Amino acid sequence: MAPKIQWPLVLFSMLVGCGGCCFAFAGLANMLGEAVDVTFIATAVSFVFVIVGSICSVLHLATPRHAFAAVTHILSFSGISVEFIMLGVVSIFIVAYGACCLWFDVVEIRLVLGLLGAVAGIVLAFVTGHGYLISSKPTWNTKKLPLAYTGTALVAGGFLYALVSAIAGGICAQELPMKATLIVCALFSVATLAAYVGHLGKKKANTNANLFHVGIVACGYIATPVCAVVLAFCPSGVAFGVVAAFGLAASLAGGLSLRMLMWLVGAGYLFFFEEARANRSAILNCGPTQSLSGSTE
Repeated sequence: MAPKIQWPLVLFSMLVGCGGCCFAFAGLANMLGEAVDVTFIATAVSFVFVIVGSICSVLHLATPRHAFAAVTHILSFSGISVEFIMLGVVSIFIVAYGACCLWFDVVEIRLVLGLLGAVAGIVLAFVTGHGYLISSKPTWNTKKLPLAYTGTALVAGGFLYALVSAIAGGICAQELPMKATLIVCALFSVATLAAYVGHLGKKKANTNANLFHVGIVACGYIATPVCAVVLAFCPSGVAFGVVAAFGLAASLAGGLSLRMLMWLVGAGYLFFFEEARANRSAILNCGPTQSLSGSTE
């Protein structure tokens, strides 16, 4: 059976990764002195992304019984249980940070929650890819895959924060430290994407030519870092928000393309054995008087 794209898992990893990394940028902005109401709005948007992404994951489990089984075996520390744990950790930090902003704003507590939440958000993006490291699937079994998940989620979360900040009237996203961080994240995304594509090789990467050339090359390799650089020199106001929106769209397209390609090349050893068996049967059916080249003897 040929591999098929598992859309609930594609959307799950992209949305929760983007949401967790947007919260990471909110925590960084909080440390740099951003207004509390701006970081609160960004945190709320992050929470929406995490919740919607989690719903997509539940849809993949198909039945409530499967979802309940996954929760009851959470201490097995399998790939899915680690994802559940990190989803819980990030959600707790997001809710605690939001509550701190609304009701008991203590600067030191808010700073600690923001920084710990930032680390947790990045780890969440990593573990959504790490669970796919399966020895029976050579195209998945490399640390370059979760790193590419992390890179694409980081830059998407950065652009999401920049867009929310522009709409909410924030200033930190338009200052040098945040702009430089976003450029570094964009370059990290390109590097990790290229590393995973290099692991696949040219033939595998071109399994779907349109997906590779448009999604990964045009959006992931080119448009995403270009938007990050343009944003660094963009004045505040409407132009900043427009470029941030384009950057978010490009980074999401690149990240989704990575995840789609991963599923399309996700054949395991058993698939190769079945293919080899079919080829062997075809050869044997050529008959005793026919050579492999098709000529008769």
